[in-house]
Amino acid sequence: MRFITFFSNIAILIFLFITILFGIIEKKNVLELFFEGVVEGEKIVISLFPTFLALIISVEMLNKSGIINFLSNLISPIFSLFKIEKELSPLILLRPISASTTTAVATNLMKQYGVDSKIGLIASCIMGSTETTIYVASVYSSKIKVKNIKEILTIGLIADFIGVITSCLAFKLGLMKI
Repeated sequence: MRFITFFSNIAILIFLFITILFGIIEKKNVLELFFEGVVEGEKIVISLFPTFLALIISVEMLNKSGIINFLSNLISPIFSLFKIEKELSPLILLRPISASTTTAVATNLMKQYGVDSKIGLIASCIMGSTETTIYVASVYSSKIKVKNIKEILTIGLIADFIGVITSCLAFKLGLMKI
């Protein structure tokens, strides 16, 4: 374990050393290229900031207003058709939108039911097998100026749904044990 910790700490230094070494070998001005990269990164951050801000505010408004709980109660009969536990509804609804919010939801589920419980195991599997589809699609499409992302969202949300169903099915098939 100490080796892994040591290597983790020194990996960035090794990467920087190799990068500088290759720059010197190719006779490039490494410092100038570094500053150009910083300026380009700053432009990207500034161009993406409005999208990030809008998503963060939207997710907080959904949480604070109680809409997520309302939608969870509304959609739980549909989830029950697929044998998905009602407690997982907020996680499933928020996962395509926000990673940080769903991490908090999953953490609360695990605190309430236990990490090795049915709910805890399925929540962990859902977190690993789904993506923040709406978030990723909106951030990347805003960067490359794509306006019509309907197909991207459709395919991504179908993949998320398959991830949720597969997570629940994996538990039911005994691939995850309490």
